[in-house]
Amino acid sequence: MPFRFRILPAQAIVLLAVLQVFCVTYGLQLPHASGFLSLLFFASGLAIAGLILEVPAARFDKKNFFSRQSILKGLVLLALLPISRYVARGIMDGTPIAIEHADMLPILKVQATRFLHGQWDQIHAPVPEIWNGMVPIYLPALWLPYCYPIAMDFDMRWLTVAAIWLCVALCVLPGRWRRPLPWVGLSLGLLFLLCWFHFEGTNNVIRLTEEGIIYAYYALLAAALLSGNPWLAGIATALCFLSRYALIGWLPFALVYLLYKKEYGYLWRFAAAGAATGLLLLAPVGLQPLQIHANQPGLYIAHAERVWRENPEYFWRSVGLSKFFGAGGVRANHATLLYGTFLAPLLFFFLIRKMTVPLPQALLAGLQVALTIFYNFMDVSYLYLFYTPVFVSLVSGAWLLAGSERKIADL
Repeated sequence: MPFRFRILPAQAIVLLAVLQVFCVTYGLQLPHASGFLSLLFFASGLAIAGLILEVPAARFDKKNFFSRQSILKGLVLLALLPISRYVARGIMDGTPIAIEHADMLPILKVQATRFLHGQWDQIHAPVPEIWNGMVPIYLPALWLPYCYPIAMDFDMRWLTVAAIWLCVALCVLPGRWRRPLPWVGLSLGLLFLLCWFHFEGTNNVIRLTEEGIIYAYYALLAAALLSGNPWLAGIATALCFLSRYALIGWLPFALVYLLYKKEYGYLWRFAAAGAATGLLLLAPVGLQPLQIHANQPGLYIAHAERVWRENPEYFWRSVGLSKFFGAGGVRANHATLLYGTFLAPLLFFFLIRKMTVPLPQALLAGLQVALTIFYNFMDVSYLYLFYTPVFVSLVSGAWLLAGSERKIADL
């Protein structure tokens, strides 16, 4: 019998997700590779969206989440936590939270503290001690979780560590690992990512950023969509939108697609859960944060121009396509981001509307397109932002591989 080398769509998604991990971690240490890796990262994101459509209907047996294999995988994760805690503790001790290092966490601390003190009308008031009156712009789903570490008096950055491990758990716990090779690849990708977060000296995800919460929200959304649960998907969508609105272009796609396919039951549950969660999150602050963000585009352009003048190396120490626009192309880059964010998902709708695709995969593929456009055309491509689409790709690949009805062939 002749040897056949065959990779099924779910396996290919996992491999491309691991390739994305390489692009945003150790691949960037290769000399003069940033431009090529940026194109590779962008192309792999779009390829994953197309492959999601090719995976047959995924079904998940709840019993598999509590099988002996899942318990064993959970125990392995628990065994790694003390190492993570030890290394993360050293990272935090070496860099106190202060505006001299980065202003994100200090601003979030002010917003959460004002909420805890009942100063709800001051949550978005200027902060005199930060850059002579910085106006906090962070959305409620991002600063609200920090109320817990502030109230309990422990380092805010432990939420980032916990969120990273939640994303990892979402990747490894679903389903049984029937064929080892794809799962070995996924495990290696996750291991590279964890080593990068914990041991790579120039990486600042744990040290300086709040982005772990964003990773967790978007990873949860990917899992929620594949689970087929509209209530959970609606809640996760609201959490994503009211933390970092990278999915803003996906929402019209999702609503139009659900209406076109006459999925009214899913639609009203999805919309009700999202609206209820959004109203709950906005209750302390009203519409003020949304109004603030509506006025941000001009500031983003000015910020990108300043970074090009003062720190152009940021564009070449990361993936993303803004580097190809150059210092003189900031406005063209921003226009591409603005129009592409909304038009690309709608174009994707017209491409797939006549196709027979399981609803969860169609919604997830649209999300993949939206995130690929949004993150790759961001005005300033800070590296820590790109782990959000990476975790979405990893969760998508893991869940589709675990839940696909098609027989998984050996690689």
